[in-house]
Amino acid sequence: MFDSECDIVVAVVGQPNVGKSTLFNVLTGGMERVGNFPGTTVEMNVGRKRYRGKSICFVDLPGIYSLKAVSIDEKIARDFIVFGYWDVVLVLVDLTSGVEGLYLAIQILQLTNRAVIALTKWDIVEKHMSIDIEKIGRLLQVPVVPISALKKIGIKELLDSIVNVVEHGKEMLQGLRIDYGLFEQYLNSITVSIASVLKDARINSRGLAILIAMGNTDICDKLGLSSLCSTLTDVERSISLSAVEYFANRIYEYIRENFSDTINITSIRSLEEGTIYRAIYRVFQNPFLGFVSTFMILFSAILLAFSINTGFPITLVFESIGMENIAEILETYTISGIIAQIFEYLKNTVYVNISPFNPAIANLLAYGVIEGVGVVVSFIPLILITLVILSIIEDSGLGPLMALSIHSFFARFGLSGRAIYPLFISLGCNVPGVISSRAALDNIERLEIIASSSFIPCQARLVVMIAIVGYLFPGNPVLQSLTVIGIYLGGIFLYLFTAKVFRRGLFKSSTPPELVLEIPRIIRKPNAKVVWWNSWVLTKHFIVRAGTVLILVITIVWFSINYGPRGYVEDPIHSYAFHIGRYIGNAIAPLYNLNEDASWKIGFTILTGFIAKENLLATLVVLTEAEEHYIALQSLNLSIPQGIALLVLFMYYIPCVATVSAIYSESKSLKFTVLVTTYIVITALMLSLIVYMIANIILH
Repeated sequence: MFDSECDIVVAVVGQPNVGKSTLFNVLTGGMERVGNFPGTTVEMNVGRKRYRGKSICFVDLPGIYSLKAVSIDEKIARDFIVFGYWDVVLVLVDLTSGVEGLYLAIQILQLTNRAVIALTKWDIVEKHMSIDIEKIGRLLQVPVVPISALKKIGIKELLDSIVNVVEHGKEMLQGLRIDYGLFEQYLNSITVSIASVLKDARINSRGLAILIAMGNTDICDKLGLSSLCSTLTDVERSISLSAVEYFANRIYEYIRENFSDTINITSIRSLEEGTIYRAIYRVFQNPFLGFVSTFMILFSAILLAFSINTGFPITLVFESIGMENIAEILETYTISGIIAQIFEYLKNTVYVNISPFNPAIANLLAYGVIEGVGVVVSFIPLILITLVILSIIEDSGLGPLMALSIHSFFARFGLSGRAIYPLFISLGCNVPGVISSRAALDNIERLEIIASSSFIPCQARLVVMIAIVGYLFPGNPVLQSLTVIGIYLGGIFLYLFTAKVFRRGLFKSSTPPELVLEIPRIIRKPNAKVVWWNSWVLTKHFIVRAGTVLILVITIVWFSINYGPRGYVEDPIHSYAFHIGRYIGNAIAPLYNLNEDASWKIGFTILTGFIAKENLLATLVVLTEAEEHYIALQSLNLSIPQGIALLVLFMYYIPCVATVSAIYSESKSLKFTVLVTTYIVITALMLSLIVYMIANIILH
């Protein structure tokens, strides 16, 4: 990732929500290059800045709370600082949380003083706090620069400090020294051993010994000194103390003893005591009110996102009161409706002008390439709007409170409270639900969420669900409502159940991720620039990664529908897709006791539903030559047990092609994508068969 054009390499590290992404964008103008950290699938962003005749490369490390590496993000950040290539470590510190915000900085400064401390959010801090910056600098023995990336405060001073550290830094560096009492003898002995093998003059041997004592035992193996960690166990036993807890507590004691008088947080406390802020904190600290409030906020956010993008569920309200014309106009002129009209015009124009010369090429361009691009483009506004809302929640400070309120319940299923975001986002669309798995606390939880999200019924499946329950239980709104509610509750259960299955079965972990969050002292007004940057980065990721795969897969599916054993076909009944659908139909026919005519149509419908779930109804209408979906469903002659079972299968089976593309894009593993897809299909099939048998028993 680094070449001769990088005169200075800066490792940028800080806690989540400290303002790291904002500063990175201000310094570099956005991501310049993207790669993976060595040996991982986690992306590293590297940006470049020209300053004082030098090319400064900034490496954006994952947001972490501590160098005690438990999660994959913490291990990446720790390993890059200890073993990676850098010239300066830039540590971002948010003092709105009080002196405790220095914890990560103290850990890093025990390793090296080739560092610069940036005190972020200075535009907020200087209004409500009094900070003795000079004294903090003297105590830490490194440059301390107050900055506000949004207001462009302190950026020049920060860059000057970085260049000065490189130009005037000492070769043999000393780390910050804290007395660790009973463990000092152990530290002294292993420091000597580490110094004998450590060739990096940037890293202090004692600081590395402290990291090992704080639970980073894998460092011993990396250094070839495995015996050091076994010695630690003996020391802990002899003095009856846990080294991890002791060292963490001692760092906090050191911070309070030395820095309490450098930070005056009286005004921040007065904000905490304000009526609005006090009420918000009390609500989210209450187990019941916090749980309910979190659900209501996220549910409202999803409704807002879809109302803006598609008009749903406002259109549903107008339809229910007999105002279909208004609902149609609203749906036509929403963002999604306008995009659909543009691409429909492009498809028709291309097909009409090219089909007289070459129908196959016309079909490929119109219904393969253009439709594929249209699908990708149609997802962009929804993903962006959803991520903007999520970013607003995070930047306001509500995010950590919401995660905390839901954590104890989700922990039973191997998830943290942050997994509530993907669950609710998936109610609208599974694609941004999968992408928002990046809110996870560790890599295992992230993969759990990726595997689970597609069980949540999205808006497209809701349309299919309403049509089928309307056919199964005509004139019975109670049964219709209970069925819809049951499908949603089933999806939420499968989301949680799948997370536990993957954590226990695939990842062999019995404990949920530890929820380590910095609870903000104030609820603040979200900043538009921060919200935009955070949202656009993830949206761009979908366009580049998932979008490319999505267009490719749609083209493959187009080929299967438009080509058969005899070449190009205009009637899908002669295509490869028809033959595949017939095989699927023949396979499921005996399971649900389907007749031959219904089985092949359902099999083909399942296949086209992979492209998009709304295709389920459209395909049935085409295959049965019916005028509307109700008549199409009626022509299949399904019994109520068969209908309910197929409804369950349609709602939970293989996610749409866009979601599969997102799963592959986020996991970066074809093997994992195939595993997840197979698991989803098998689970949906088994569940639908169980429902079919139960329904038969009840109704007969």
